[in-house]
Amino acid sequence: MKPAKLYDLSQPLYHNCPGWPEYAPTRISRDFCIAINGFNSETVTMNTHTGTHIDVPYHFFEQGVTIEKLPLEAFCGEAVFMDLRGREGGAAIEAEDLKPYLSQIRPGDIAVLNTGWGGKRAQTAEYLFEWPYLAKSGAEALLEAGVKGVGIDGLSLGGWGSPGKGRPCHEVMLGAGKFIVEELCIPEEVMDGRRRWLSVYPLLMEGCGGAPARAVLHEFE
Repeated sequence: MKPAKLYDLSQPLYHNCPGWPEYAPTRISRDFCIAINGFNSETVTMNTHTGTHIDVPYHFFEQGVTIEKLPLEAFCGEAVFMDLRGREGGAAIEAEDLKPYLSQIRPGDIAVLNTGWGGKRAQTAEYLFEWPYLAKSGAEALLEAGVKGVGIDGLSLGGWGSPGKGRPCHEVMLGAGKFIVEELCIPEEVMDGRRRWLSVYPLLMEGCGGAPARAVLHEFE
């Protein structure tokens, strides 16, 4: 069946694009050009957790599964979009905040948290340090609801500033064998309550706990 419409939920990768503040900056250089070599070719130097990307259990657990060990089916499913915009920077998203949406989740769904931070993507303190993040209670509520994965439009599912903000939601989700997709770009038109199919396929990077991904939302008639 051909989808009626496709939505790209990915953030672009480019030279010195925003990324986790402790990582080396992303570098993209053109090593060959048509004028000299007859073709264009680029070299990219970046952390695997840059731009729209997937986290899998190995990211936080030494014995956790790595990207290449998971089947494609692990990274797709129906998406439930949760409107969490309007929250203060750095605010924790608790289970109570997710209550209006938890009844919509079916086993195997992907929960997508729209904080509004995807539209703020830039090299600014607001984007790099102040996004709303999923608290442990929120992660536990999503896990209990039966999600196979969770996405967010901020720089990370966890918050900046201390392990107590960053680690708990990762440990809950990845510890249960689920995946996380971070740095999504969520268009306004998909916030209409409709269920759509989300595919977020990471690059097949052996031995890695994360990889860049292209996030595509499929709308069927």
